[in-house]
Amino acid sequence: MKKILILMLILSCGKGINRAKEFPFDKGYVLLDHNGKERNLSEFKGKVLVVGYIYTHCPDICPLITDNMRKIYSSAAKEGLLRKGVLFLSITFDPKRDRPEILKEYRKVYEIDTSSAWLFMTGEPKIIDSLMKDLDIIVDFGPLQISETGDTTYFIIHTDRIHVVGRDGRIKAYFKGSEVSVGEVLERIRREI
Repeated sequence: MKKILILMLILSCGKGINRAKEFPFDKGYVLLDHNGKERNLSEFKGKVLVVGYIYTHCPDICPLITDNMRKIYSSAAKEGLLRKGVLFLSITFDPKRDRPEILKEYRKVYEIDTSSAWLFMTGEPKIIDSLMKDLDIIVDFGPLQISETGDTTYFIIHTDRIHVVGRDGRIKAYFKGSEVSVGEVLERIRREI
């Protein structure tokens, strides 16, 4: 019953609920992008970021978050916003399964162009856990299930979130990623350019 209540709370979290105010650029977080390249979050400081939090094995809201971010990305590209220092990040909270090669394949499935304006990121589990805590993203791993072939599967209950981060490093807006309005996010991005 407790898990159900937590799930309902997490899934109902819309914009404006998070407590995190600053994106943790200066905490030394080093992640890997979908090409396996090490990226320190501090290298993105000074850009306008649109950040979503996903895992590739998600059966429900992560595909919606990714699809909504793709729509926002496409609209931002058409408006020329990407040329003005706007960068998209999708950060996994399941680094054990979401290695760079899996994230690269995930991009292909969603037909996301190879532009460097949208990076899919993973990292060491301790680093990802710490980053999610700093960003007030709730991540709760469900029970493990082992298939007949020996594969381990599990589901993750998590916050449904897209952040817009301003050039000053402050989180300017929180959106429910699975139900976000593309127009609202674009308006917020425009205000930060």
